[in-house]
Amino acid sequence: MHTAYLLLGGNMENRDGLLQQALDALGSLGRITAVSIRKETEPWGFSRPVKAFLNQAVCLETELSPWVLMGKCLDIEKKLGRIRKKSSSSPDIQKSYESRLIDIDILLYDRIQINTTNLVLPHPRLKERPFAIELLEEILPKNLSLEDFY
Repeated sequence: MHTAYLLLGGNMENRDGLLQQALDALGSLGRITAVSIRKETEPWGFSRPVKAFLNQAVCLETELSPWVLMGKCLDIEKKLGRIRKKSSSSPDIQKSYESRLIDIDILLYDRIQINTTNLVLPHPRLKERPFAIELLEEILPKNLSLEDFY
C-alpha cells in the first residue's frame, strides 16, 4: 500500500461541489485517510486577475503506482468537466495558467522522488505555494515534515 498526498482545487462554478465530487471519485482509487479544511486562496501564477480558488489537501492510501494514479486523477478531472488546453507557443509556465473547474495534483507519493517528462515528485512547485504547504501540513502525520520527502 502506498500513501499519496494530493491537492484539489478549482475556481469556477460550484467550487465546493466540484471538490466534493473529486473527493468522492478519489475514494474509488483507495482509502482516504485524511482531508484538510477547504481554504479559499488567491490565484497563483496568473498574468491577469481571476476568481479565487478553493483548495483542499487529501491523503490517499492506494495500491496504484504514481503513474497510474496520475492518469486516474486526470480522468477524474475530465469527467468533472475540465478541458486542458495545450500551449505550444511558449515553455513559460505562467502563460499556461487558466481558470479551471477542478485540478488534482499529486504533491507527494510515499517518500519517493521522481523526475521524468510526465511526472515529477514531490510536486515541482509545492515549495512555491504556501497555501499548499499549509493544507498539506494539516494532514501530514505529526512524525513527518515536508523535508522528509526531499
